Amino acid sequence: MYFSLASCGFHLRGTGKVEAPAALSVLQVSVEGNLPESSPLLAAMKNALRTQTDIQIQESGDAPRLMLYREQSDSRVLSVTSTGKVDEYLLKYEVSFQLVDVDNKPLSEPQTVKVQRDHQFDRLNVLAKEREERELRSEMQRDAVQQILRRLSRITLIDSDANKH
Repeated sequence: MYFSLASCGFHLRGTGKVEAPAALSVLQVSVEGNLPESSPLLAAMKNALRTQTDIQIQESGDAPRLMLYREQSDSRVLSVTSTGKVDEYLLKYEVSFQLVDVDNKPLSEPQTVKVQRDHQFDRLNVLAKEREERELRSEMQRDAVQQILRRLSRITLIDSDANKH
């Protein structure tokens, strides 16, 4: 008895290795501006780099540095009920990043990743909806990290030596 296997090439999003340019085989990762060193974003980014790429993370040295900065989370009312109560929110999350060399000279253009989700609000189930909103915000942060990884795989590096002349 013979079995034949065929594959359609489907892969779950976020699985497999992300290929990065050779110049980024070793990378430092840091947060700047309003982000603390204990930022969940920094931890999520380092974890994603370790598990989904072949990039080695270095804490110091002369490796290029991925700077994460200007993380913002916001919400706005999308719809209200006939009695004027909030029915739905639009949650927004964005973070900027840039690659720099050891002297903080740009190796890439600054980029911003934006993620948004709709969130239904229920006045009768406030605690559950608050927990759901926290989970949505955490999911949005993970999605932003995945977008940064994908962008790193296609990034065009600026020649920092050319900027010296």
